[in-house]
Amino acid sequence: MHSRRFGPALASLGLAGGLLFSAAFARDVYTGISRPARREVESFASAARRGSAPTEGELLGKMSVPRLSMDSLVFEGVAAATLARGAGHVPGTALPGEEDGASMIAVPRGRSGEAVSRLKLNDRVALRTTRGLLGYRVVARRIVEATRFQAVSAGITRLTLVTAYPADAAGPAPMRLAVSLEPMD
Repeated sequence: MHSRRFGPALASLGLAGGLLFSAAFARDVYTGISRPARREVESFASAARRGSAPTEGELLGKMSVPRLSMDSLVFEGVAAATLARGAGHVPGTALPGEEDGASMIAVPRGRSGEAVSRLKLNDRVALRTTRGLLGYRVVARRIVEATRFQAVSAGITRLTLVTAYPADAAGPAPMRLAVSLEPMD
């Protein structure tokens, strides 16, 4: 008899606790997501003037795929708070547009991750950075186990976009989709 009265009350307390935890988690992860675009542009311009290595969360550019109507800001780093704001340049790889190495950008799940999963060979990807507008075309797609993914291909000037695979997997995705792009002339 008592369990009938207390059951709904306990369920309500559990739901309330879950909502409070979710709100705190979202606040921590999405801190800065609503930062005004003007500040982002100022950060982007100041990094260009400094010429120094970018810091975690610093705006590096904007990536777009016209065929898929995809636009995504690209930030330095792959911390959860950074990826909550957009794509993230993988530290330790060349910056996009540098001619002496492979660059890698992690694209989080969601609209942008789904767009990356729909890229086809010869699709065009534009990346606006402090170096200007860079054009790339898709030259390869591969699906690899997350634990066997190799981040850098030495001596190759490429941009690789990496996202979870399958894009709609619930929980940790077991695989990664790597889309290799080469600069267009």
